[in-house]
Amino acid sequence: MSSVNDKYLLLLGILHSEDMHGYQLNQFLKHPSNAIRIGKANAYQLLAKLEEQGFVSSIEQREGNRPPRLVYSITAAGKAEMLRLVKDQLSIYQPIDSPGTIPLNFIELLTPQEALSLLRERQARLAIHCESFKDFSDEIRASHPGIDFLVRQAALEQEFLNKLVEEYQHKQKDDNDGESKQPD
Repeated sequence: MSSVNDKYLLLLGILHSEDMHGYQLNQFLKHPSNAIRIGKANAYQLLAKLEEQGFVSSIEQREGNRPPRLVYSITAAGKAEMLRLVKDQLSIYQPIDSPGTIPLNFIELLTPQEALSLLRERQARLAIHCESFKDFSDEIRASHPGIDFLVRQAALEQEFLNKLVEEYQHKQKDDNDGESKQPD
């Protein structure tokens, strides 16, 4: 589970690369490459706290006839805070919270056919998730080890899932063969 400091670090890191208005920031936060999820309302609350602490500033900008919007920037104090957070958190090991692994422990409660159907559905969803990483070149992955980690983690999950599907295909085949060999 992500801490408030993780969220602060992510927001400061995003703003370190460029100033952004709320909509841009929220679009960035929705991208699958983000290791943590921050909802829109939560992002605005965190930005307000960062602004109160002097780590972020905002200015109102208007484009044409559009309503005004706040554009957020990281301050010098924010850059120092970001560096402090990086130093504090880089050496910490945080186990990955993976609630999706829990049902795998009870998969034997299903018939091979049910399990296989659900695993294939999961495979398709994972494939969509992995596809979202295609935008990241080797250069980006090399310069952003956190993104590279997520890409590799997803690939490892795909490999695991492919083997599990293969195992359940054999189980289903064995079940079907057993049914066809039973005398009437």
